[in-house]
Amino acid sequence: MPPPQVTSDFVELLEKSRLLTRDQISDALGQFELTQDASPVDVATALVRSGRLTRFQADRLLEGRHRGFFIDHYRCDHILGTGGMGWLYLATDVESGNPVAVKMLPKRLEGDSGMVARFELEAKAGLLLNHPNIVRTYEYQRTEGVYGDVYYVVMEIVPGLSLEELIVRNGPLPWPAACDTIRQAAAGLHHAHSKGTIHRDIKPANLLIDTTGHVKIADFGLSKIESEAEDEFSLQMIFGHDCLGTADYIAPEQTLDSSAVDGRADIYSLGCTLYATLTGKLPFPLKSVKQKLEAQRTRKPRPVTSLVEDLPPEVPAILQKMISKRPETRFQEALDVCRALSPFSERSPAEFSFDKVLIQRAEIARKKIAAKQAHRTGGSSVVLGRSGTTQSTIETSIREKPPSADEPDR
Repeated sequence: MPPPQVTSDFVELLEKSRLLTRDQISDALGQFELTQDASPVDVATALVRSGRLTRFQADRLLEGRHRGFFIDHYRCDHILGTGGMGWLYLATDVESGNPVAVKMLPKRLEGDSGMVARFELEAKAGLLLNHPNIVRTYEYQRTEGVYGDVYYVVMEIVPGLSLEELIVRNGPLPWPAACDTIRQAAAGLHHAHSKGTIHRDIKPANLLIDTTGHVKIADFGLSKIESEAEDEFSLQMIFGHDCLGTADYIAPEQTLDSSAVDGRADIYSLGCTLYATLTGKLPFPLKSVKQKLEAQRTRKPRPVTSLVEDLPPEVPAILQKMISKRPETRFQEALDVCRALSPFSERSPAEFSFDKVLIQRAEIARKKIAAKQAHRTGGSSVVLGRSGTTQSTIETSIREKPPSADEPDR
């Protein structure tokens, strides 16, 4: 539908959305003494201020969109993030009233069997794992939507930022907090490895931190699960054998054959993440993916001691062992990393407002949708081709990725 021009149009959209009943709408209009002469924006603003709608819901309705607020018994309240593998929403289970995170596969990928396999792989890995330092997955479902099957995963809410966002906002972490952040991630990896799951894409963007400094590993969409050989085959068909992961953090052996790696590849990536957390810089700040992959195989990064003052000598030694080019000379278990970092770890709160983060993410999502629409109508936005190897946004400010897809309108 076109954007509502008068209040009656907005009320019609609101009824169709099922967010509020006719009686609830009438009560709200009466409470705020809003007449049919009020503008749709006035009505939406009043409903948001009273807590009857979220800003995300109101914005969508004002765009003329009444679908997509519900998927089965989950109501989408806010956007938590967007990306090539889906849209992530803060949602409410209307049956229990509990808040959850719901991740949905973009419409354009629902017919892509390979990407559906990757989405399913992330869900399967999440369902296998149950650890305080890993985002909990509750269920994976396929349901019928307006335009066909809809794939979605339900996860726990992590009211936080990614480590990458935190570094971009605040700069490198003090070394005790950096050590604690990586120590927690190592504890989560130890659990995953014990369950036969290799993450294969450990990086700051996939570590979530709440305001208390608690860390959870996210996004197992490139993981290798011992019991899921068919899913591994699907990933190889999409991306090939050689290079799943992110160029700035990928282990040397993973650049050659991603299917043959073990948990020590995650330890290398975690070491590169420690480097970025301590310094605010990438281990190899080069321009092209090819250059970065070659550097991961053959070069050493700039010494961390030249970038961080007052660092205990044991910490650079731990880091160097984590990022040894040869797997056999690294820490052999993630638990060993956890134990090595523990004496130097100190939990620090992360200062940010999650409510403001939600507003900023909603604005980024709106810009992505607008850019996608501009691209379709001859605008200047650029869509990059799909690749198994990506690059980090650290050291490039908050560089928004090109829009991956229209937001689902189920």
